[in-house]
Amino acid sequence: MIAAFVADKMSAYVSGGMKPETAAYFTRGELLSIYRRQHNSRDKSGIWQLTQPPENITTPAAMTKCDEAITAFTDGMNKTANTAPEESQDVYRGSAAIKHTLAAGIPIKYFYEESKDNDPSTYTTDLQKIGALWNEGQRRFKAFINGRFLAMDIDRKPGKPDGLEAFYRMFPRETLPAELQGLPDSFPCYVQTPSGGFHLYFKYKGQEVKLRELAQGVEVKEKQITAPGSRRENGDYILHGELNKAPPLYGLIIDRIEETKKKKEQAKAERSKPRTKAAADRPVHYDKPRITLDDLAQEAVSAYGGHHDRQVSFAGRACRCKFSGAETLSYVKSRHDVFGNDSDTENTVLSVFRDNGAA
Repeated sequence: MIAAFVADKMSAYVSGGMKPETAAYFTRGELLSIYRRQHNSRDKSGIWQLTQPPENITTPAAMTKCDEAITAFTDGMNKTANTAPEESQDVYRGSAAIKHTLAAGIPIKYFYEESKDNDPSTYTTDLQKIGALWNEGQRRFKAFINGRFLAMDIDRKPGKPDGLEAFYRMFPRETLPAELQGLPDSFPCYVQTPSGGFHLYFKYKGQEVKLRELAQGVEVKEKQITAPGSRRENGDYILHGELNKAPPLYGLIIDRIEETKKKKEQAKAERSKPRTKAAADRPVHYDKPRITLDDLAQEAVSAYGGHHDRQVSFAGRACRCKFSGAETLSYVKSRHDVFGNDSDTENTVLSVFRDNGAA
């Protein structure tokens, strides 16, 4: 009966123009809410009443059957259309990517768990614990890579600066190893993100590089990152290649990181130099109005639709613009229309400040 439920829902969503992976996300969520007794529907007389589960089995078993039915449905679609793209054997999606990550010794945790993201004790490699979360319907996780890997996050969001173009401006193709000359396909181990970007995984056990942004659209992730196999509303984080085949972090990238850090430190030192008396006596004049929290909130609204993503984006921008964590949190709580009012708001905002070394 669950198979029939899934086929009916998937057919309706797909026929309405929804992508199969998005249809699967909503179908699974609807079935999960039914089993949690949180779903109402109209009967023939038009009266709203609690929707009954399609089978009298436990929630984990129902979710397992649901995933099997979704896979069968999408496989059938691909066979009918005869347009399914062929993928090599080293492409991992969903739970397969999660299992591969855990097998590589990388601990993970639920993405929205209320704990410090950079605390390794909050992560686990226990497949049963993660499997229980998966069976409950959780699909987004964080991976703790510090001490094993370093990842470069190449951002390619539409309408934003292209991180791949920035990468090749820093490193001309002809100066690079073959693995980096045709990104991302030339690279032996990367994660394709829902927004069109990718995470390049390098083996790295050296000292912390302590640099977040290498260039606009190119970030360095050395502690934690969205885990391969995670899913968002707009798609999956798909693992290409084997994690144990990730190359070591190339010396030319390490050199560039150190060079960028030195430039940023020099710029910071210049900004912190005391002004001369003549300059100090003059009123401060700005050619352009200083940026405000309202400006940053509008940027977050333009870039993201979800409350959590807006909170993270806004907090990161506010931190980089030297606003304090307290005033940023106060502003977020005053703008429920933009950022929502969920119980995890404070933890989310302050977590971003901690990750950026601010308070």
